[in-house]
Amino acid sequence: MPHLVIEYAATLQQQLDIQTLVRNAHQGAINSGLFNPNAVKTRAYACDNYVLGTGHVSNFIHIRISIMPGRTDEQKQQLTQAVWHSIAALVDNVDCVSLEVAELHQPSYLKQER
Repeated sequence: MPHLVIEYAATLQQQLDIQTLVRNAHQGAINSGLFNPNAVKTRAYACDNYVLGTGHVSNFIHIRISIMPGRTDEQKQQLTQAVWHSIAALVDNVDCVSLEVAELHQPSYLKQER
């Protein structure tokens, strides 16, 4: 834990190195100091079809950070700030960047490793 899932406007692939975005966000979660580095998982998905507001926003990045319950609000803010600082220089030309921390429902969460 955590899982970082990055959704982004597919058009950003032409102006942004997505793999660097993934690596930097991943490192930001590690830099937060809240997790075992081996437990951090990060992936990104391009969105081809989307509508943003009234049309003046043409691209976006949204990072959802899913964690197990038990962190304080301050720790969650520490996490979003660490990830933000790790990606900020890369996303100067992105119209809208958002990050959120979401708690997983622990009783229904299942993980099986081999």
